[in-house]
Amino acid sequence: MLGHLIRVQARSALGDFAAADRHAAAAERLGERHERPLVGVFTAWYRALRLAAAGPADEAAVEAAYRNAAARLDGAGMPGLEHGLLPLALLCLRVERGRPAPTDADLGWGPYAPWARPLVLLAQDRRAEAAAALRTVPEPPRDLLLEALWCLTGRAAIAVGDRETIARAHAALTPAAAELAGAGSGLLTLGPVSRHLTDLAEALR
Repeated sequence: MLGHLIRVQARSALGDFAAADRHAAAAERLGERHERPLVGVFTAWYRALRLAAAGPADEAAVEAAYRNAAARLDGAGMPGLEHGLLPLALLCLRVERGRPAPTDADLGWGPYAPWARPLVLLAQDRRAEAAAALRTVPEPPRDLLLEALWCLTGRAAIAVGDRETIARAHAALTPAAAELAGAGSGLLTLGPVSRHLTDLAEALR
């Protein structure tokens, strides 16, 4: 099961959803056979990501898929995964589609708050505060959400004209130019890294 889930992540990162779908289905079959309900939690997130990556899919449908996946985390015994993941996924969905960040007061960003805050402030028309918040954003952890968090940082940097951070984001994302940002997590995506790189490069001209 674990091998199939790892392959779901690896193929998703490259946008090879035909292969990722096969591995997700295989993992689900094994999960049912061996009574491992957590497999279904992971594949629910993958299917939400898959819908988000489809492009023209209705945003409300993608959001509903993410919310359904998040609901399956309740009581699943994975607080480290649960805390802040849904708001991050919804933020990525909006940013990828060129829309402002969600600003609902009850959103719990959890460990992703530093990367979300500049974009939330921009959505509230608080540009100076967003620029200040961006200057305090740490380097993203070197995990499966690395590219997603750099893309969020890069988007905020473009919006406030922070050339130093734009350059850092561009350098950090360049090795992943052929990937879908965040999709290697099997959880969410901000679309092709190449598109973000193009926008970052344009902002530096």
